Amino acid sequence: MMNVITQFKHQDDNIKISLIDMSMAAEVFDLVQANEAILRPWFPWVNSMKTMEDETAFIEYAQIRYQQQKEMVCTIMVNERIVGMIDLHNINLSTRTAEIGYWLSVNFQHRGLMQACVDEFCNYSFHRLGLNEIKLLSRPNNQASRNVAKRCHFVLKAEIPVVRKIGDYDHDFVIYSRRSDLKADYR
Repeated sequence: MMNVITQFKHQDDNIKISLIDMSMAAEVFDLVQANEAILRPWFPWVNSMKTMEDETAFIEYAQIRYQQQKEMVCTIMVNERIVGMIDLHNINLSTRTAEIGYWLSVNFQHRGLMQACVDEFCNYSFHRLGLNEIKLLSRPNNQASRNVAKRCHFVLKAEIPVVRKIGDYDHDFVIYSRRSDLKADYR
């Protein structure tokens, strides 16, 4: 059963952002496999997503973290087809903050879709979840993600060398922030 968080029109397409559930496992797994080459440089978890069992384990974990109010992992659907994912993680309800992450299938990039999804998801998070701030961490050389941050009213807060160890590698990050008072146009 699909739990739609928000839906909207983008260009001529119907967009839905929905909580991930087991009924989506095969479609998400196939999408990750089809986009493995573009995801791997940015997301080390791709290396551990080798089987359908890996995907179902991830979805189980995401559902537990959602119940704990720590994460909100969603699919991005265009005309009922999953084309990417967007999530809130490191949710802290006492400080009313979270971090956002996302990825999009290569076939749907460069259309303004991710910008529209990030903007909509942030507005939902501010107005429906009561968050005050959402942080976006990006690798310095991920220009596409940095462009989404800027277009979605995130402000560059810091450039930090080796802020997180992911797998066997240390990674530099840039940190953007968007506050709830910057844009209040939730539908």
